[in-house]
Formats: sequence, structure tokens, C-alpha cells
Amino acid sequence: MLHFFIRKIVQGILLLLITSAAAFFLLSSAGSDAFTSLRENPQVSAAAIEKLRASYGLDRPVIERYGSWLASAARADLGDSFYYQVPVAQLVLSRFWSTAILAFAAVGIACLIAVSLSFLNARFRSRTLSAFTDGIILVFASTPRIVISLFALAILVYGAITSVFWLSAISLSVPLVALLLAQFNQSLNDAMREDFVRTARAKGLSETAIILRHAFRAAINPALTLFGLSLGALLGGSVIVETVIGRPGIGSLTVIAVRNRDIPLLMGVMIIVSLAVWAGNTLAEVLQFVNDKRLKAQEGE
Repeated sequence: MLHFFIRKIVQGILLLLITSAAAFFLLSSAGSDAFTSLRENPQVSAAAIEKLRASYGLDRPVIERYGSWLASAARADLGDSFYYQVPVAQLVLSRFWSTAILAFAAVGIACLIAVSLSFLNARFRSRTLSAFTDGIILVFASTPRIVISLFALAILVYGAITSVFWLSAISLSVPLVALLLAQFNQSLNDAMREDFVRTARAKGLSETAIILRHAFRAAINPALTLFGLSLGALLGGSVIVETVIGRPGIGSLTVIAVRNRDIPLLMGVMIIVSLAVWAGNTLAEVLQFVNDKRLKAQEGE
């Protein structure tokens, strides 16, 4: 396990270096900055704008600015937001926890639906239920997130559901339901055809006991992998959901940062999201090790 954690830490450092460098250079080469819009204001002189740019270091070469930002970030100092005029770390973390709670709720909803339907399919082997499951996967996977968000907004406006949080969580969970349901349902069906299931039946165990005690454990690893990989998609999808429904979080903060060319804020969002994705993938692998002892042996080789 020590080798595993060392490998994951190295991967995390490389991920942050590569993504931060790519994001910084792309954002800096966009052709405008936080003070570009001031040029349209006749009351603000060009000299005043250049003085503002110099005070924030925007007149320096990109590579020099990135080096300064990286050195500060290594000390956990992400600078101040141009738009909000507050420390980036404080602002991003406060919004991130709001979105993280929303993401965990979305994962919980998706897992409940995926596990329940997969269990019913494995237990009863009904063609009608199987067709219903396939229909859910098709509809949920093919519906654009913007359509889901607008539908949730309509429900909120008409007062059918008044909780912005739960509407946002349900909207965010829809694509994940399709992903987890398709994977877990197939994995569970495959597990039910394995030799250990036939052995369990020969011992007289009920179908429910076989599914819960044996087949679930064999089928869960692929779903755990998807769980880790889907965290980034959840955080990215929150941009649409939070913006349309109007719930403050990391997604809506990203939109504000982009609109105002707030590079320090965008970099802070990117760093926090990248760390969250890395943590999600690491957690998924740890859960796989706990669930399947064979993986521990492979890691130790």
C-alpha cells in the first residue's frame, strides 16, 4: 500500500503541474484580461489601465507570471480575485464545499437507483423490468444536461418542488444514473453466471442472499472505477445546473471568473477541481483494494 500511495502522490503532483501550466498559458493567450473592458470607458485613461495591469503583474511575460503564481501556489497562496477582491483560496473553498455536498447527494441518488434496479433485474429476471431499465439508460444518457436543468427550473417556478438543493442534486444525478446503471447492471448479470454463484445455489442459499453476499461484491469494482472518474464530470456538470437553477457553487463561480477574465480565480477553481478529481480516483482505487484482495497482491508484486 505504501507503493500505491507514493505512486498516487506523484501522479497528483504531475497532474497539478500539467493542468495548471496548460490552463495558465491558455487563459493568458486569450487576448484580453480583467481590465480590457475598461478601455471602453472614456473616463478611464490608457495610462490608468496600464498602471492597473502593472500592479497585478499582467504586463510581465507569461512564463514569468506563471513561475510567480506557481511559487505562491506551492505556499498555499493562490492570490486575490480581480473581481471579488478577496483571497482566491477562501472564495473557492467556500463555493467548493457547496458543490461537493451537491455532488455527494447526486452520487447517493444515482447509486440508490442503479443498485436497486440492478438488484431487481438480477433477482427477478423480468423482460419487462429489463426493458424498463434499458429505457432509463437510453433516456437519461441522451438527454442534454441543459434540458434537464431547464426542466428542473420549470418545476421550481411552478412550485412542485421548492428545494433548490434537491432539484440541483437530482438534475446532476441524471447522467450518472445512466452511467452507473448500465455498468453495474451488466456486471451483476455477468457475476450471476459465474461458477461461485452456481456453487452457492448448490449449497441452498436463496437468490437474494447470493446476490447480496456474493454477486454484489464481484460486480462492484467496475462501478467503483466509474465513481472516481465521474467526480470530475459531476463538478463540470455543476456549471450548467448551478447557472440555470441559480444555486451558488463552484460551477457558477467558474462562469463569473470566465466572464470577468479573472485568471487567479480561474486557476484556483482549476486547482481545487483537479485535486478533487485526483482524490476521487484515489478513493475509488482504495475501495477496490478493500473489496478485492487480489488487487492488493498485484500492487505488491
